[in-house]
Amino acid sequence: MADGTVASWLNIRCDPHPVVAHWGTIHHVQTRLGVRGQGIGAALMNRVREVARDEMGLEQLHLAARGGVGLEEFYGRLGWKEIGRWPGALRLASDGDRDEVLMMLSPL
Repeated sequence: MADGTVASWLNIRCDPHPVVAHWGTIHHVQTRLGVRGQGIGAALMNRVREVARDEMGLEQLHLAARGGVGLEEFYGRLGWKEIGRWPGALRLASDGDRDEVLMMLSPL
């Protein structure tokens, strides 16, 4: 919370199937524009790591980030590794394709 409103949020999903039950996927990480650059997003990502490990029993996390806007560097500073890319997977405008960057955090 910042100024009494939600400052940042995310969704973590995991699959109960035994083959993939040891990892989860982070979806929809968002930080309100007015509070970016204050460490709130980093604090959220550090907290989700703890929750995934300690409360959910996960061993690794995956996420897909929009390429070309500095997210690879942001997550990299928090220990995430790029494991692949889907070139041009995201079409933001008729002339605005971006890569989707696949990242993993392991061990938690």
